[in-house]
Amino acid sequence: MPFYSWLSPRSHDSVRSLKTKQRATQKIKQLRAAFNAHVQEATILQNGLQNGEPPADQAQYVRIATWNIREFDSSSYGYRSQESKAYIAEILSQFDLIALQEVRRDLSALNDVTQLLGPDWDYIATDVTEGDSGNEERMVFLFNKKKVWFRNVAGELTLPHDQKITDPFGERFRVEGGAQLELPEGDNLVSPARLKVDTLASGQTKLRQAVEIPLPEGTKIVLPPGSSIRFAQNAKVPITSDNRIDFAATPTIPESAEIVLPPNSLVGGPQQFARTPFIASFQAGWLKINLATVHIYYGSGATGIERRKEEIRRLTALLADKAKSDNDSDADSYFMVLGDFNIVGPGHETMDALRTNDFMIPEPLQHVPGSNVKQDKFYDQIALWTGESSRRKPYTRIVPYRAGVFDFFDVVYRSDEEEIYRPLMRRPESSEFYSRYLDWRTHQMSDHLPMWVELRIDFTEEYLDKIEVDLQAKLG
Repeated sequence: MPFYSWLSPRSHDSVRSLKTKQRATQKIKQLRAAFNAHVQEATILQNGLQNGEPPADQAQYVRIATWNIREFDSSSYGYRSQESKAYIAEILSQFDLIALQEVRRDLSALNDVTQLLGPDWDYIATDVTEGDSGNEERMVFLFNKKKVWFRNVAGELTLPHDQKITDPFGERFRVEGGAQLELPEGDNLVSPARLKVDTLASGQTKLRQAVEIPLPEGTKIVLPPGSSIRFAQNAKVPITSDNRIDFAATPTIPESAEIVLPPNSLVGGPQQFARTPFIASFQAGWLKINLATVHIYYGSGATGIERRKEEIRRLTALLADKAKSDNDSDADSYFMVLGDFNIVGPGHETMDALRTNDFMIPEPLQHVPGSNVKQDKFYDQIALWTGESSRRKPYTRIVPYRAGVFDFFDVVYRSDEEEIYRPLMRRPESSEFYSRYLDWRTHQMSDHLPMWVELRIDFTEEYLDKIEVDLQAKLG
């Protein structure tokens, strides 16, 4: 259980501070009761599923969760309060191993929460992913050392050059200020009919969809300023008497030469993941499991969806290859991937992409609601690699019990509590206040809800059964 020594009243506490401590004390108790009720509801809803109810002894299963913990922590809506960190710690304490996404460069908030959880808890974090798409985010595994131990193997996942993510519309280049085209005589560009457009107040129109129009063969384009031609060493070219390349004698640029465009002109080339996935090896009881946590690219429109699908497909292919390879050295380890996949819905192409390369959603998780605040989006998922291995030991396997998505907003920062928190919604270093409570509260907690699943970790009976059979065979 977390340590809440800060809740004790102090002689110097203001009335506001005492009220905050009183509210937090009550809410923590309510959170505990709500999670217990949530688990019981999961038991009822999933009763009759293939693996039945979990054992009464919690030591026989591990509870694994994934939680995109929004911008943890940033000043965009004010940093987390001590109150919200206490609620976050209480929620995290209900699990044994949690994959966290959107942990920022500054680890102060994570360290505060870990300290609340106590000395039995630890975490492993990646460095931040640099660049705009990386959003200065880390991937983190937080775990209870009394239940789970780190097997000393971890690393960030990167794609080999020939397997990098490619843009669905291919490689392209853009020209600052627009490109100058010269079409073959008699040819004109014709766009598709009935385009979806928006009319602006200025009277101009803008496209609501991406449009690609083929250029006629023989179209010429003026290269942007700053372009150059590069000839490789040992290239065979005609030379003038003063040792210059004789372009007059070269009607076309040799195939070995390269056109060098100005920086940032090319788009759509092979890329790594927008945010580097993180894989680590853990063990709980008899169960060895390799967990990869991700935050898949979101984007917008058709291009964004295609990039999402491509990232997910590349990820499952990479992990499947790794799982097959690792079977040679440790056939008793299982592979799972969990995190924010930005999945649109159960029947969407993004979900189909997650199910490629022998990955599947454990059966109990197929019955839980979405993990956004309204619980109508299915961004977060947990998937298991099901590829067969002839060397797999017969007595360990993945046995999922209950699963769920926990809605903490039923208890803390409820939608009807705006008046309570309005005085706390001041912008940092400003006298102004944030206007939207429902947005502000997601920056105190998150705009995602934690998703979890329970897995069996005690296979003593199966092991003893196998030993008994082996002994009988030896004895004849």
